[in-house]
Amino acid sequence: MNTKIIIRVVGAIGLVIALIYGYKEIQYLQRYETTDDAQIDGDVNAVTPKIGGYIKAIRFKDNQFVNAGDTLFVIDDADYKIKVAQAEAALQTAIASGGVSQFNIGVASATIQTSQANAQTARNQVTTAQANVAAAQIRLQKASRDFDRYSRLLAEKTIPQQQFDNVQAERDAAQAALQAAQSQLETAQLQVNAANTQTGVTSSQRKAVESQINVAQATAKQRQAELDLANLQLSYTVVVAPTSGVVSRRSVQVGQLIQPGQALCSVVGTNGLWVTANFKETQLTEMQIGQTVDIDVDAYSKEKLTGKVESFAGATGAKFSLIPPDNATGNYVKVVQRVPVRIELDKTSPAFAKLRPGLSVSVAVDTQKK
Repeated sequence: MNTKIIIRVVGAIGLVIALIYGYKEIQYLQRYETTDDAQIDGDVNAVTPKIGGYIKAIRFKDNQFVNAGDTLFVIDDADYKIKVAQAEAALQTAIASGGVSQFNIGVASATIQTSQANAQTARNQVTTAQANVAAAQIRLQKASRDFDRYSRLLAEKTIPQQQFDNVQAERDAAQAALQAAQSQLETAQLQVNAANTQTGVTSSQRKAVESQINVAQATAKQRQAELDLANLQLSYTVVVAPTSGVVSRRSVQVGQLIQPGQALCSVVGTNGLWVTANFKETQLTEMQIGQTVDIDVDAYSKEKLTGKVESFAGATGAKFSLIPPDNATGNYVKVVQRVPVRIELDKTSPAFAKLRPGLSVSVAVDTQKK
């Protein structure tokens, strides 16, 4: 008899405990929306070179923290220094040609006799200059089309800045080349007129000499553009960290030949972390931006994090998949969809410094508290 009473008492106590637990669980589920389909997210920045060459030095170790602007790789710059020297020499030659043209204004009368003796040579120069203008126009048309296309691609962030800079430099060089060719054609035509008239110093001959100055100035602009491009490419031999974070996944070694746009490593930002939680569409009824979120990190079960609902994705996760489902095919089966919800983390928590993108978490959104 005593045994039966004890069993009944224990059963009654167990039933009461179960009812209390069930009531609390129901209350909890009415207030909180939970999911374990969530993880820590963050910015993972790929480090890519803007030029090709051989790796000369690597200035970091895997999993090392770096600051934005720190040097990560050094590319052998010998070839690029030579290009800079060549561009500087060409620029000095163009500047010197401009000085000679200035001097020629004072001695225009002496050069007229020479131009008369070289009339046929001047006509040949006109033909050559016309061909140069046609070639320069074709080059400028192509460079302009490339510039417009790459401008749209840069706005869409589908190409690196280096490719756009090269295309822009090519367009500027083409414009300068066209100006130089047109000035050369004008000069050649004026020289032919001067040779045919066989007169003394006239305004037309003076314009021809002035046109030489314009040619020299246009050539100097072209050489300056080429020098700027050479210096820009030289600066790209030092590859720096695009942002502060932990650098990982180095894929190259010293002495290896790399190409523009090749992924060399990745920098994982450690300050801009957030949680992406995929809630069922039926859980979003009471969920609002700003509501408090409790976060449990699987890797640090004893650590507690808090956050706030920051935003909701513009579409369900299925819509962002590589092949979105097409319900119009006739084989429709209703499946509860999930919507990615971005949760802002409380950076003052001691556990925040331990977080890494990709860690699994469980979240509970308090739908009655902001």
